[in-house]
Amino acid sequence: QLDISMRDIALTAIDWATLHDLLKLFYIFVRPTEKLQGSSYPTLNYAVPQYMRMIKKLEDMRSELLERSPIATATSIALKKLNDYYTLATNQQQSHSTIATICDPRYNFNVFNIIWKDSTHSTKKNRAKAQWQDCFYRYSGRESDIRAADVMNSIEAEDLDIEQAMNIDIDSEDELYVSQSRHDIEPEWKQWMKEPTVGRDTDILKYWQSKQYQYPLIASIAKDYLAIPATSADSERVFSVGGDIITKKRNRLSPSTLRYLLCLRNWGVLLQGDDEDSGDDADNES
Repeated sequence: QLDISMRDIALTAIDWATLHDLLKLFYIFVRPTEKLQGSSYPTLNYAVPQYMRMIKKLEDMRSELLERSPIATATSIALKKLNDYYTLATNQQQSHSTIATICDPRYNFNVFNIIWKDSTHSTKKNRAKAQWQDCFYRYSGRESDIRAADVMNSIEAEDLDIEQAMNIDIDSEDELYVSQSRHDIEPEWKQWMKEPTVGRDTDILKYWQSKQYQYPLIASIAKDYLAIPATSADSERVFSVGGDIITKKRNRLSPSTLRYLLCLRNWGVLLQGDDEDSGDDADNES
């Protein structure tokens, strides 16, 4: 039997239903938070898909709730905040998340079509495509100087071939086999968007290692953008180790030495204690 003193604070059926809805609301954010704080795999490529999934789940949840219920209000506020964050993270000046997502062979541009099937999101999809195209041509411009000499050589070789073809003996049939056609080759970024997606367990870094000759520019983009962490969690984990390296008796390390030690320990090259110098501590104590 319920204690009379507890009766006033006992949860009702409505209270339990509210807690259940609150648990469903919080659970939407659990997996994305864990996924984006990983340290053993690229994370920025997950940012946009996780934003999109959270927004969609919040929209579905809001449609199931009573309009004026506290959870519906909380859901609407969360949805507005996520939409603001998504717009900020994917605008023209901050397109890193979008580019990293399209560089993921498991997602490519296909993920936008999967989650945003209706036409109401066509503006966002078009913006993502424009950002991808713009990024490709920026990288292409960087390569233009390197390739300029090759282009000039190929033009000179082509002119030489034409000149040789014009000097063919009049009785020869060789001129019948000189190709005059020009093949329009799709830009690399368009070819990539038509590439079939791969399985979810694919190691995307090894994938790009094998595709770097087929898609040289995009492989270069992927190498840069997939190295960007989605959150500061991994960096904070590295910096938190600094307190173990710099102690009261070991506080004269130069910034560059500390940086090397932090990186080497984070990469597993140095284990805990390998970078400690007991001799220095003994000298300090004396």
